[in-house]
Amino acid sequence: MALEIEDGSGEMTILDIDADVEIEDGSGAIRVERINGNVEIDDNSGDLDVHDVSGDVSIDDGSGGIDVGKVGGSVTVNDGSGGISIDGVGKDVIIKDSGSGGVRIDNVKGRVIRHDKDYDEDDDDDDDDDDDADWRP
Repeated sequence: MALEIEDGSGEMTILDIDADVEIEDGSGAIRVERINGNVEIDDNSGDLDVHDVSGDVSIDDGSGGIDVGKVGGSVTVNDGSGGISIDGVGKDVIIKDSGSGGVRIDNVKGRVIRHDKDYDEDDDDDDDDDDDADWRP
């Protein structure tokens, strides 16, 4: 059984849950800590702090900072705007879209996969050739 929360606005703190957590939120800061299970967050706006999760973390965020740490499973992020900080992940980190903020990723035991890159770094040779053919939206 999962803890499911649908919220329009306002701050939210979820601590010490022994189940999966699913959050659908319109706006407001969200803090999630010490979860024995998976965490899924669909958030329109507001800062997100997610720490000490035994399973996977999936975040779909419109705007606001994202801070994720100490995750036993994988982390997947799709973000519109705001900085992303991820530290301490037991499996893979997948960034589908990082939007307009900076991204910092540290201490990942699995792979780091970035689908948000607009170009192949190997083709970025800074010459005046027309590299637009290599650009991927």
